Order: sequence, then structure tokens, then C-alpha cells
Amino acid sequence: MITQSEKPKIDYAIYPNANGFGYVYMNGPRKLLDFGVIRINPICNFRILKKIKSSISYFKPAILILLDPESKSSRNGNRIKKLIDKISVYTQSENLQISQISRDQIRDVFVNFGVRTKFKISQWCLLSLKNLKLEDQGNVNFGQVRTEIWPYLMLCL
Repeated sequence: MITQSEKPKIDYAIYPNANGFGYVYMNGPRKLLDFGVIRINPICNFRILKKIKSSISYFKPAILILLDPESKSSRNGNRIKKLIDKISVYTQSENLQISQISRDQIRDVFVNFGVRTKFKISQWCLLSLKNLKLEDQGNVNFGQVRTEIWPYLMLCL
């Protein structure tokens, strides 16, 4: 039970993409608070950053997790790299902890579980996390969750 003096440690993983961004909020490794995909049309970094800022102010996460756009395995374009830089600057101005993780680091973690490919990683997550609960809403039916959500969930794990 969390007392009033304790602040929940909320992890917020953001995965900017060509259509907007996806996100996952977790309170610890097994408690899913919220997840989703936000589409912005027409695509605009200013509007995406505005949505991200409002979501940060709402949940007040302890840590923000992003893909590292400068890693050698990064496949992000210039627009997404600039967006990640702006998110990082905003996060630092709000005194939030930020963690940037490369695709290679994600793969290295899942190699320990005997899976390497994106597909195998998503299968592992599905089987391992099928009892994951969405807070206040019961069990999550991952069979109905879009496959786009897996990269954000992997960042949080």
C-alpha cells in the first residue's frame, strides 16, 4: 500500500514514429496504468510535443524512457531525431529522469530469454505478460492490443 508520503514510481515510455507516437505508463514491472497510440495528422513535431507535455504533466512520471536516436542500430529519420531532442530538453527542464535505450540494448535483454527477433520478442511478451493488469480495469486482453504497442512496452520492461 502506498502512503501519502510515498510517490508512485511511474515509468513513461514514448516511441515517436511516422504517424505520431505510442506510449506506455507503468507503475512497476507488472502494473500497467495506460497505453496507446496517438496519431497526429498532418504530422507536426510541435503538436506531438504539446501532447507529450500534457501527458507528462498529467501522470507526473518518475522516469521518461526513449529510444536512443544516435545509436548505430537507430532507424529514425531527422524529424524524429529532432523530436526526441526536444523531448529530452523539455524533460531536463522539468527535472525528470530520462533514459535513452538503443534497439541493441532491448535485443540484449531479450536474448537472456532466448528470443532475438521483434516477432519473437512480441510473442514472449504476450505469453509472459498475459496476466498483466491494467489498473482499475482488470486483465488486459493482449490478443486485442495492436502490435504497435509492443515496442513501447519493451522500453518500459
